[in-house]
Amino acid sequence: MTIPVNRFPLFLFLLLFACRDTPQQVLPDLEPFVDISIVVTNIQYQDLQIDGGYTYLEGGRRGILVYRQNAGTYLAFDRICTFRPLDTCERISVHGSRLFLIDTCCSSQFGFDGRPTSGPASFPLRRFNTQLSGNLLRIRN
Repeated sequence: MTIPVNRFPLFLFLLLFACRDTPQQVLPDLEPFVDISIVVTNIQYQDLQIDGGYTYLEGGRRGILVYRQNAGTYLAFDRICTFRPLDTCERISVHGSRLFLIDTCCSSQFGFDGRPTSGPASFPLRRFNTQLSGNLLRIRN
């Protein structure tokens, strides 16, 4: 096969990236519907009553992590790691130090804003919309 000289750079570029050993996958567009409401003052969610507190909920692809930044700001992320989202072992949790999020399967680490900070993941975590009305926190996509 002969490749025209003016197309050689494009061919080389495609060849290099086709051979990369990066199993990173983009999350499929079809996401499970999420529309959850919780009362943050409920004893079940007592960790959400302090800044830096968090809880895990059912829903999403691998569960939902809810994190309280401050009294008026809650963040919610799908616990599926963006490095290999189709692998069943990929699941985000809060590290024991409570300083970052980690996926122990691939060792990717994320900040509490969902952005990757180390490891093989390069895409941020899937974030859900949150809305606080009084003590009722609504989480949805």
